[in-house]
Amino acid sequence: MKQIVIIICFSLFTQYTINAQYMLGGYNSGQPVFSTYAEMVAGKTLNNQISIPIQYYGPHINVNEWKLTARLTQDYTNDSNSAYTVGAQYSYLKFNSQENSGSANGSLINIPTQVFQLSKYNEVTLIHSNVNLNGAVNRLFRYNLTVQGGNHLLVSPNGMYNSSYEFKLYKISEGTEQLIGIYASPMGNARFQLSFGGNFGSQSVVLQNGAQQFNLNYSTPEDYAVEKSVTIANALRVNTYNSQLAVEASGDFISPTSSQTLPLSILKLQLSTNEAYRGLQIISPITLATTTQPIAIKSNSTPQDITYNIKFFIPANSPGLNVSPGTYSTRVYFVIMPN
Repeated sequence: MKQIVIIICFSLFTQYTINAQYMLGGYNSGQPVFSTYAEMVAGKTLNNQISIPIQYYGPHINVNEWKLTARLTQDYTNDSNSAYTVGAQYSYLKFNSQENSGSANGSLINIPTQVFQLSKYNEVTLIHSNVNLNGAVNRLFRYNLTVQGGNHLLVSPNGMYNSSYEFKLYKISEGTEQLIGIYASPMGNARFQLSFGGNFGSQSVVLQNGAQQFNLNYSTPEDYAVEKSVTIANALRVNTYNSQLAVEASGDFISPTSSQTLPLSILKLQLSTNEAYRGLQIISPITLATTTQPIAIKSNSTPQDITYNIKFFIPANSPGLNVSPGTYSTRVYFVIMPN
């Protein structure tokens, strides 16, 4: 199972003006169901999981070039316990089929067949076409949903994990995009189900005491010559047995205002406890990476609550810090894995 630590967070709001509204939708046909360990490792696909209609019967507005985008509105969240989530980035859409029923333009669309990774932050372009959507429009596009396998699915408890889709239709004219249709699906239209007997119900991992966000601030030249760190006491509470606590990060630090990045390799993590726990081995400090790294091993078969202090730090004079001033962020995941 995993929780997310936001090292630095930001919000971006964009306002659109809609002059003519094309009707979009999203029809769900079920969800991938994971019932074996092999499926949870390999991932699973449900064909035609979501169908997206585009309809229009209004005045002619010269939609000769257009694109359709998709985004998830949130991470997948367990329907009975919102403390358990799986990141939106672990799911993908792939084109399956299309229908054109009575549109003024009878041509089919040449649609990309590659797999598109979903995000709750950014729109992904599913279709970019010059087949016009003028006159009557009644088209339907079906997509397969794939949920990536891996440690992020070894969550507890079992159950349905829900998100929702947001689809947007843009008219493109001389490089300028105009939003002409938007649809936000009900919660659960994007979903998958865990029904695996190895997900023992008593295990949990919870961030607390403000540990969802860590800020490392550089404001003077002297800051770069010393170690910068943030420690939160009793930040992570884990209840488990015969398992490993692991960590991974989403990638390099990125900025909402610059194409520059900070290397993830400058970020270190150290765990500690305020008391001794039987059968517990802590492996830290470690350098953060996008691969999953064990940081604590619990060999005792008795379920036990363990509370960790978390320290994130960047050593003095770390390379790669000579970037434009601004806010740079990454995400860190804590994962429970079986021994």
